Amino acid sequence: MLRATVLATVLTLTAVTASLVPHAAEAQSRWVNDEIRITFRAGPGDQYRIVRHFNTGARLEPASPPADRFPSASIDGWLYLRDGAGNEGWAREQYLVDEPPARVRITTVERERDRARARVEELTAEVGAHNREQADLERELQASRERIAELEDSFAAARRGFELFETHEAMEAAMEALEQRNAELLEEKRALADRSLKEWFLIGAGVLAAGILLGLILPRLRRRQSPWGSGSL
Repeated sequence: MLRATVLATVLTLTAVTASLVPHAAEAQSRWVNDEIRITFRAGPGDQYRIVRHFNTGARLEPASPPADRFPSASIDGWLYLRDGAGNEGWAREQYLVDEPPARVRITTVERERDRARARVEELTAEVGAHNREQADLERELQASRERIAELEDSFAAARRGFELFETHEAMEAAMEALEQRNAELLEEKRALADRSLKEWFLIGAGVLAAGILLGLILPRLRRRQSPWGSGSL
């Protein structure tokens, strides 16, 4: 939109400048100088005193003259007028035109041209500032995208690390469970060994006791069962 506005302003300035340059066919022409100075008189004639002077480009508005002195506002090529300061008087109609003279129009066009040039400069500066701002935003956007990519990589690495941490935690828990079970099995093995030792000890003690009893009982049984005693020999 700024570019379109700048282009329209430049085209307008070009058209205005072209209107001020005479065509090639009119280069040898001569023009009547419109720089004149007219008088404002107290009455419709050169015999009346001069109230004030006006240069080219002065704007005068129609007014009503005193009715007791002048019957009309237009008498013998003279017009009764009022200037911008409120002064009233008579001026020759032949020195007046219905439109602003060329000098005034040129001045107006020059002011418009200067305003157009100033506006072009403003719009050009705005376009430059807009372009710089857009470039800054693009750089910031690119930096944000790169930062997002870095964060995504960091997140992926952290996720992998977290998964490895979970796996490590699970393995440690399994190892602890296995170690606890191993300790339980060792305890059961020691208990079983102690119980087996006690059982073998009891069995051995029983066998020994049985042997001792047999050693005591068998001789007596033999003496009772023999038909011959030791004195008969």
